[in-house]
Amino acid sequence: MKTITAIICGKNPRAAALREEIELNLLPHFQLVTYITKKNTATQIARDEALKGTDVILAVGGDGTVNEVVNGLVFENSDISKLPAVAVIPFGTGNDLSRTINAGYNYKRLIEKINNDDYIIADVASASYTNHEGKPESRYFINIADIGLGPSVITKAEKLAKKINGTMSYMLSAVATLFSPPKMSIRLITDDFRIECPMSIICVANGIYFGSGFGISPYSKIDDGLLDIVYIKKLTTSQFVSQIKKIRQSKLVFADQVSYRKTDRCRIESIGDKEMEIELDGELVGTTPIDVKIFSSSIKLFVDTK
Repeated sequence: MKTITAIICGKNPRAAALREEIELNLLPHFQLVTYITKKNTATQIARDEALKGTDVILAVGGDGTVNEVVNGLVFENSDISKLPAVAVIPFGTGNDLSRTINAGYNYKRLIEKINNDDYIIADVASASYTNHEGKPESRYFINIADIGLGPSVITKAEKLAKKINGTMSYMLSAVATLFSPPKMSIRLITDDFRIECPMSIICVANGIYFGSGFGISPYSKIDDGLLDIVYIKKLTTSQFVSQIKKIRQSKLVFADQVSYRKTDRCRIESIGDKEMEIELDGELVGTTPIDVKIFSSSIKLFVDTK
């Protein structure tokens, strides 16, 4: 019988109820251990359980929880055959990775996939940047790193969350940001490309979605060994809103202001004195400059569990 470790985000007031639901559905089929996390504890739990030999880590939360789990499992040159596979149940505000991998609450389908080892071998990216204490830091991400729109939305949402619930604060912050898009001067460098220009958004994507459902990178495949860079040049408010409608629907935008590129590594720098905030998988982690590279075939991931 396979062993599953469920790591449930403790920020959600429904965490205890979902724990009971998971136990009800999975205990007849697997050996199950469940944890409800406190802030920043999922990484250590995932690492400890991997060392104990658990077969599957079930990340129950949003993009931040999945990011913590990934950082507990993946190391450069790690032996993927010895790592547990990862499954996701969406339980956060954004749930953007869950959209990319079509993760859901279909326990019957999840049980079948786990029993059949029906996972993909997915890529993970690493990012090196300056943390908020001014020190160099590196961590992995599995979905998207971005500068501009995402950090602006998160900053506004964190302020609003003190007055209204998390989902509503996020939605209102996204609308406010759309009508006042960020403006920044960015230098993007890859092995074969370099550009310096004003931008509103720049994303380094492994997955498709960010910002709670914006399909910013429709070309992305989570297992192709490449990063997808999407950048939108400085726009007026009306231009920004007209383009963002297409991005919301995960459509390619054929416009002079929107560009798509593929690479396996890149560096992003702020031009000028002000460094820009960086979002990794829905969390603000630090500031530019940022160096990103892809580690192909780094993690076993269950997809299409709706």
